[in-house]
Amino acid sequence: MQRSLIAGLVSALILVIFAIRNSVPVELDFIIGNPVKGSLSLILLVTIIIGIFVGLLLSYPTIKKFKKNISDNDAEVTRLKNILEEYKKEYGIHKNADEQKKQEDDAEEK
Repeated sequence: MQRSLIAGLVSALILVIFAIRNSVPVELDFIIGNPVKGSLSLILLVTIIIGIFVGLLLSYPTIKKFKKNISDNDAEVTRLKNILEEYKKEYGIHKNADEQKKQEDDAEEK
């Protein structure tokens, strides 16, 4: 949390310094319409923000697919744990027995 706060503050400071040093007015010509006039830093900032939103918009289906895969995997893990617990109950295997067997195996290795 502190690292991200520090990184955000440093990024904001760099952005402010960049805006102060690049306040030169420029014209941006599009294919259609009149040219847009504004400071270089403002135009670059707007372009970066638009790029971030487009990137997030295009990555949303992939993120949604990964979340679905994670929830499917979690459901499968839960199902397999339930099967394992039923198996342990059916054959009378308890956690304490497993731990005791592990300790016996460790003692035999020494």
